[in-house]
This record gives sequence, C-alpha cells and structure tokens, in this order.
Amino acid sequence: MKNMSKILFTTGLNEQGEKAFEFTLPIADLLRAKIFFLHVEHVPAVAVQASGGMLEEVMKHRQESALKGLYQLKMQTAEYAFENNTHIESDHIYTTGLVVEEIVHAAKSIKPDICVAGTGSHKGFPGLITGDVAGQLIKKLTCPLLIVPDGCNKLLEGDILFASGWDKGDNIVLDQLMTFSRQLQKKVIVLHVNDKADKNEANLEEYMEQKYAEEMKIGNLHSNVVQSDSITKAIESYIDNNSVSILVAGHHHHRFEFMHRQIADNLAKNLQIPSLIFQV
Repeated sequence: MKNMSKILFTTGLNEQGEKAFEFTLPIADLLRAKIFFLHVEHVPAVAVQASGGMLEEVMKHRQESALKGLYQLKMQTAEYAFENNTHIESDHIYTTGLVVEEIVHAAKSIKPDICVAGTGSHKGFPGLITGDVAGQLIKKLTCPLLIVPDGCNKLLEGDILFASGWDKGDNIVLDQLMTFSRQLQKKVIVLHVNDKADKNEANLEEYMEQKYAEEMKIGNLHSNVVQSDSITKAIESYIDNNSVSILVAGHHHHRFEFMHRQIADNLAKNLQIPSLIFQV
C-alpha cells in the first residue's frame, strides 16, 4: 500500500500566504496528502536588543501567537474538507532559527512530495535575483517547490505548462510531472523554445513518442515547439493566449545560470500563476 502523500506548507502566518493556502487545499485533496504547516520564528538581533533582556518573554508571546495561527490553518483545512465532503489530514510544526535552514531541515525529516511557499506578488517566480526565501529554497531543497504568488487569481484552472529546453535531466522532470498531473487530472504541455531547429527538439519528440504514446494519443500530453529569440516572451505569450494553471521548470544545478536567473526575474514581473520547480 502506498504511503500517504505529504505536503510541507511554509507559512509566515500573514496575508502574504493566503493564496498559497487556497491553492494547496484542492491539491491536498486530489493527492490525498497530509499537510504539515510549518512556521519558523526568526528573531533578528535588533529584536533581541529591543527586548531589554526579556527575550524569553518575547519568544513565549510569539510562540503563543504562532500556535494560534497554526491551529487556525488546521481548522480552516477541516472546514474545507467538510464543505467538500472529503478528508484532509493536517499537522503543524513550530520552530525557531534561520528560516531557510529550518525549512530544509523539516523537508529532510518529513520527506514531502512537494513543499509550498507563498510569495508577494512583487517577488513572483522565483525571486532568484532578490535572494528571497523562495529563491534560496530552490537551490537547497531536494523536493519539488511550488511557489504561489499573491496575485494568483485562478486556482487549478487550465493545463500544466512545462517550459523546457530539453536539457540534461528534463526527462526525469517530465516523468515526475506526468505522475503529478495524473493525480491532479491535468493535461501537460511541454513548451520547447529555441531560436532555430536543434537536436533537442527531435530528442524531445522521440522521448515523448516512445514513453508516452498513449498519453499523447488521448491528448493528456503534447508538445509545442516555438522558435523565438526570447524565451521569456515565448512563455508569456503562450500563457496569455492559453489556459495555464501551473508553470513548471527544472532547476539545473549543473548549468551556468545567469541567463536562467534573468529569465526568472523577467517572468516575475509579468506572470501571476504558480510555479512548480523540480530539482535536476
């Protein structure tokens, strides 16, 4: 019997993650996943100094407030499950320390299928340039990371778009993505952008036809090859003209990533859909 799926939901217990929470609930239902709500209490040096030696009291107050917030998320999860005639298990984790390190530590312990992070609409996908929490998590997590911007309005409406250069390891991403998409009952479109015909285009088509012939036949998977000198504009154009619920990309550790960071930063300014990052 397959073990229950797990979702690690990181929360600052503020309005910034509200859309991420709304987006996670139906995913947890479809995946039959248990949600672990994680809040990391970070106390900067200025807060320690301002406490005037009363750090223990300050931390106690923060913990009480955080636990109330985590309890509220669990109650809202139960209410959603009741209203939708389903069952979603949830638990919470409260810890103190450096935010990114604590999230990574929790992920190693829980081994979630995905980790979810909400992000302000001005930081978007995935904030690699600004060095925010989501950007750091992309580099350090080993599990897929789902980043949900606050400006996201459509929840799970549309297909899953895998923006791929069909680089080394993207076949592994596609295999993982196909399992995920079946659970979410979504179609997958592989968008391959290049400035001219190349061997990667042929390799992509060959791989899909050999391994996913049935999925392609029934329309659950197909590719869209676009020749453009701007990857960013090609992705934006496709999303503007089609119904897309999640943008998927692979984070390639083996590559020089300056251009990929630039692409991500440009997309952040214009797109307001969730991004799912797989580690390659």
